[in-house]
Amino acid sequence: MKFALAITALLLLPSIVVAEDVESVVTLLEFVIDVDEETAAKCLATLRERVQSGEVTGPQRAAIRKQLGGKLQEVLAAGRKSPLYIDALLLATSWGDKDAAEQGRSIVGDAKETEPHRIAAIDALTAARDVEFLSSASSLLGAKSVPELIQARLLGALGRYDDPTVAKLVLACYAQLVPDLQPQAIELLTQRAIWSRQLLDAIGRKDLPTSVLNVNQVRTLLASPDKEIAALVQSKWGAVRTERNPERERVIRDMHDQLSHSSGNPHRGREVFNRVCGQCHKIYGVGQEVGPEITANGRGSFEHLLANVFDPSLVIGASYQARMVLTADGRVLTGLLAEDNEQRIVLKTQGGKLEIVPREEVDEIAISKLSLMPEGLEKQLPPEQLADLFAFLSLDQPPDNPNAVPIAGTPPQLIQE
Repeated sequence: MKFALAITALLLLPSIVVAEDVESVVTLLEFVIDVDEETAAKCLATLRERVQSGEVTGPQRAAIRKQLGGKLQEVLAAGRKSPLYIDALLLATSWGDKDAAEQGRSIVGDAKETEPHRIAAIDALTAARDVEFLSSASSLLGAKSVPELIQARLLGALGRYDDPTVAKLVLACYAQLVPDLQPQAIELLTQRAIWSRQLLDAIGRKDLPTSVLNVNQVRTLLASPDKEIAALVQSKWGAVRTERNPERERVIRDMHDQLSHSSGNPHRGREVFNRVCGQCHKIYGVGQEVGPEITANGRGSFEHLLANVFDPSLVIGASYQARMVLTADGRVLTGLLAEDNEQRIVLKTQGGKLEIVPREEVDEIAISKLSLMPEGLEKQLPPEQLADLFAFLSLDQPPDNPNAVPIAGTPPQLIQE
């Protein structure tokens, strides 16, 4: 019963404001650490999550850190021999312990460490805004030997830093990133005005093509609290619709005609899907679950598929209406609402990352009338890649399945092996 109480108390920590209550929670946690390592690990992970999300902060965090510090030091002193070492280390790193942060940086850079430990250390270091970690982030992003999953988590975590050097290091490494991660890097740079300026400067110098920004990211920049950025984007991209464009019906007809006279390879199309669509959609178990999972959805017929791809704002389910959140420290986040309560708002953003914003840090929330999926795929991809993509999407099974057949209405010559 005490173990259940410990976890319950930690879950309620954001609402605990009385010092005596915090002391009771810490006392209970210290007891659990001594008698039940499995439950203690869950408690430490829960507390770490609350610290990293900003739900446990200020005097409350300081009180917990002071009262729990001695017990954590006992665990840390035992080193890897203690099953709770990593959990204790990551919690201490999250609230800014310098010695723990040094070990955390070592874990992130150690190729022999497990990916879950490296990812958890990235989250802990960025939650603490560890400045020294920023200096090593560039080498991690630019190294081909670093797993893609680690680099993806690093890009997501860097959003926590209100530091101009973030944009500098991301832009310097952009060309070395695998194609699947480049859109995530651009999404990151649209979140803060100080980074957006550097991104727009790079586009202005033609270091990056204008096509790296999709229409939703242009909308984000137009909504920037920095009026100079909004004006610059307005002059470059012009006005951007905030409601569905009825002209997309003509685009659907044009693309039907184009694809009806095209031939595509579904195997190459799978690669196009993973690079372009997999940031937000999952199919056959691969991709990210931001938008709808499309293995069995949105592909009832070829016409249905065309409408969903080229006119994504025609029908938007309530759970897929995008939210734009402006935070107190100047970030602009766009994504789908995953959680909304008195303590926090959680958005699921491009790449599948969950952005947790404490309620007290939310300045403004707006609901978009447009789909999070941007329009204009026909301009983003050359005709041959579009044909490959639709050859892949128009099969009811993966292309290597011998039983795969085209969905209803698929042009006969579109799918070529």
